[in-house]
Amino acid sequence: MNFPTSQTPPPPSPYPSPVPPIATEPVGPGLSEAQRLINVFIAPSKTFTDLKRDASWWVPWLISAVFALIFAVVAVQKVDMRQFAQQQIDKSPMAQRQLERLTPEQREQNLKIRAIATKVTFYAFPVVALIIGVILAAILMAVFNFLFGAEVTFSRAMAVVFYAGIPGIIKSVLLVVSLLASADPSTIDLSGNPMPTNPGFFFDPQGNKAIYALASSMDIFAIWYVVLLGLGFSAASANRKPNSSTGVTTVFVAYGILVLIGIGFKLAFS
Repeated sequence: MNFPTSQTPPPPSPYPSPVPPIATEPVGPGLSEAQRLINVFIAPSKTFTDLKRDASWWVPWLISAVFALIFAVVAVQKVDMRQFAQQQIDKSPMAQRQLERLTPEQREQNLKIRAIATKVTFYAFPVVALIIGVILAAILMAVFNFLFGAEVTFSRAMAVVFYAGIPGIIKSVLLVVSLLASADPSTIDLSGNPMPTNPGFFFDPQGNKAIYALASSMDIFAIWYVVLLGLGFSAASANRKPNSSTGVTTVFVAYGILVLIGIGFKLAFS
């Protein structure tokens, strides 16, 4: 008869037992550029979240640049640049005082130079927009990373800035239509309020400048841009520390500060 014998359990292993891999949901393919652009209008969080996969920004900038150039071509063809330059002088008491010190010949030459510079500015707007986008991306990246530890990279910040600007092409299209349909395109205030998209359009620009500037800042497209920037930096954050409401509020505060600074400059140099 065989009797069971007692067995001593093996000593514990000095090495930790391997941890089984955690099952994760499969990650689908990212959005195409067309889907990104469309979702900016209907589901912006999808576009901005996809920037964590691919922070490419040149497509939205290029599209905006094309529409800006179309507007520039139409504006230069339809608007008398010399008259436009004169309108800008009439709005600025400082420029008027400078011209008063010139002789008639010098005034005429100055006006011609201003007209040429205005035309160049219209055509150079895509480059100007790129420079402004770089500065804006750097500022907002610093704000969100410093205040909230959002861990947004500069390339991702650039992508947020330019994708958020995509609705601006609607404004470019509306301006082109206005210029083509207007009997006198020179009456359109291209440098101020060309369309009734803000309360300032209905105010006298030569009246109370502070109220006019404040009312003009409440522009539909400006507010749209601010909201998209806030949603973008929230969704593109690596750790999602700032939620959507925090992101939008932060950008609105920054926008308000810029508006107040702009009003201060207008009052100081008017």
